[in-house]
Amino acid sequence: MVPDIALVKNKQQLQLPNINSATPSPGSIISTSSPESLSSSSPSCPGRSESASSFPSSPENFSSHNSNTHHHNSNDYSSNHHIQRPPRPYINYHRLSTNKLPVCLVKSQLLDRIQKNETLIIIGETGSGKTTQIPQFLYEHLISSKFYQPSTLSNRNRSSKETIAITQPRRVAAVSVAQRVAKELQCQIGDLVGYKIRFDDCTSHNTRIKYMTDGMLLREAISDPLLSNYRVIILDEAHERTVQSDLLFGIVKQAQRLRSGQKRPLDEDSGSSNDHRYHEPLKIIIMSATMDVDNFSRYFNQAPVIYIEGRVHPIEIFYTESKQTDYVAACLTTLFQIHQEEDELTVMDEQTRKNNDFIRIGGDVLVFCTGQEEIENMIKIVQNYSAQTNTMKTSRGTFKTLKAYPLYSALPKIKQQRIFDRNPNDCFRRVIFATNIAETSITIPNIRYVIDTGKFKSKFFLPKTGFEIMRVENISKAQACQRSGRAGRLAPGKCYRLYTRPEYRSFTSFPVPEIQKCSISTVLLQLIALGVSNVQAFDFIDSPSAENIESSLKKLMKMKAIEKVNDSDVDYKLTKLGQTMVMFPIDPRYALLLIKAQKFRCTEEIITIIAMLSVDNVFDTSMTDENAIAIHRKFASSEGDLIKLLNVFRRYREAQQKMTWCQENYLRAYQLKQAEEIRQQLVDLCKQAYIDLVSTPSTENVRKCLAIASGVGVGLGANIAELQRDGDYRTITFGQNDRPSMNVFIHPSSCLFSQKPECIMFVELVQTNKSYMRNLCLIDRKWLIE
Repeated sequence: MVPDIALVKNKQQLQLPNINSATPSPGSIISTSSPESLSSSSPSCPGRSESASSFPSSPENFSSHNSNTHHHNSNDYSSNHHIQRPPRPYINYHRLSTNKLPVCLVKSQLLDRIQKNETLIIIGETGSGKTTQIPQFLYEHLISSKFYQPSTLSNRNRSSKETIAITQPRRVAAVSVAQRVAKELQCQIGDLVGYKIRFDDCTSHNTRIKYMTDGMLLREAISDPLLSNYRVIILDEAHERTVQSDLLFGIVKQAQRLRSGQKRPLDEDSGSSNDHRYHEPLKIIIMSATMDVDNFSRYFNQAPVIYIEGRVHPIEIFYTESKQTDYVAACLTTLFQIHQEEDELTVMDEQTRKNNDFIRIGGDVLVFCTGQEEIENMIKIVQNYSAQTNTMKTSRGTFKTLKAYPLYSALPKIKQQRIFDRNPNDCFRRVIFATNIAETSITIPNIRYVIDTGKFKSKFFLPKTGFEIMRVENISKAQACQRSGRAGRLAPGKCYRLYTRPEYRSFTSFPVPEIQKCSISTVLLQLIALGVSNVQAFDFIDSPSAENIESSLKKLMKMKAIEKVNDSDVDYKLTKLGQTMVMFPIDPRYALLLIKAQKFRCTEEIITIIAMLSVDNVFDTSMTDENAIAIHRKFASSEGDLIKLLNVFRRYREAQQKMTWCQENYLRAYQLKQAEEIRQQLVDLCKQAYIDLVSTPSTENVRKCLAIASGVGVGLGANIAELQRDGDYRTITFGQNDRPSMNVFIHPSSCLFSQKPECIMFVELVQTNKSYMRNLCLIDRKWLIE
């Protein structure tokens, strides 16, 4: 970074805050010739600096000897276009050549280790191809009958034992990687290769390579604790340590234990007394680019660890000289410095070269942000300065046109795809503002520079208050490593960290597991549904606090979702109500609300509100002109944000030309379509659960249902705040001595922000300098005492 941000070529100046710079020291240049050099040369990759002897069993280095060669990257997002082929037997699919990927060079050694071990931990460096290639290797190996004795399986049951599940913490990655692998195998998505995410199942009876979110595999385990449909389960991106993934570690470990040893017959098919089905041993593979391997290996019974060398190119790491109080301003300053100083690329990656060998473009910039709102605000600022940035020229006279793009999970798939289809004629340089979904499993072409704010947004559960708060916090060293690695996927790059070296050293080595900081009521309900009566004794890789477990169990008891077994203090089982709640892949608070809505004759309205809360913001906030603001104001309701969402969906359903209507009203068509699909699936589940689908013309009935349907102080009805004499709001404790009240404030985005209602219900709390209530609903206090 250079402090002077004056535009040398045309003598203009960008009026932005400046940040001090630091030149990279030799220790901050990431060398990637081997896994050891990544850790020894830079502090950015925790968990990988230990010597081989520090592992429970010595890890082996599988070196590709090609880490600095530019090859086609198989982890790229694929396009939505699929090669159309007529149906044919799945064993005849052809693979596109990916032999130059590092993981392909060690295929035989890797399969040998997998065959010899029931559980294996693979540290596959960024760009190694582990996520896309290893499932394909395993599938080929499985159908060659090397993983089982054919005599133990009937022909009818054999194919079900060849399915490979690959879990991903993020829906975006599950869908996109599945599309990529389907393209490599030249098959239609949903045939041999498919994906399964919440409310979107793109698989068939032919699917043998199934990418899915952690939560979907957990739901399958509720009805099939042995996970008998899968021969191999790959737990990818294990370092992210989401609540669902941590729970899944224990579930697959238990399934493996139950299926281990001598094969045992399950049951007899009614058609033949001689036709038995057997449990084959379950193979578990844990994969990541960086994680606490000692902890994982101990947990999985001293599982061996192997390294696969990646294809990361040299990356220069820059730190700031002083602490940044405004990381957004520092981020924008750094961006414009890069744009000013960096000219045409001298080395192009293969994907960019394919489009045009002679194109003059600059390296693109990837910026890590904390959320959608922050991304959209930063894009607006870049667009406001486009008149200045687009008139800058390189030393060759090329105009440095700059375009900004967003990338977050709620972004429509079509807009996500624009990020991964780099058109050299589009602009000289792109800047992509992304959340931490860009940390892993994806490759964005032409990225040469990464700006790491060092922040991300996370949920924290406060057992004493019973509230879950969303707040911004520092990343871990492992996350910093992942972020910097994005700059070196396809060519040499630079990473600008907007924090000092001492700040970096103060970061934790790995993220705090989500299960240790979030509400686990959903987790415990799933565990009890799986037959784990004593949830406190469950084999967690890192156990949640006893206080969190106790608080969550109390919450589920108040919801009447669980009950004690024979007056036991530790054993619980599902009630009849709890059995119905588990049928719905939503938060227990929402499931309870939906079931109880029958009493208030507003099931249809509650389903709609839950569906709208299940998607990201439906309002297009990227538009700031007065017309957009005025149109959004038309949907506002004096009864609160939840009624506002209900009104928006009703109008959407009535529109003949939905896309046009959304454009005219500055609404996000993708989110509304997604909400419509979620709503339909919830309706189908209600029918299965024999829940009456009834509707009411009264929004008061809906508000009353939201506040008290699940019981006063229970479920969403526990999130109620009352106006005080001083004009502030405090939460109501409902006479619970162990739950102190707290000061809360109406979020500025709420349609009740300019009002002072006496009593309100809220869905979530967001913490910045204050604790803000979001998604509010006006209620009457007398309802709480009826």
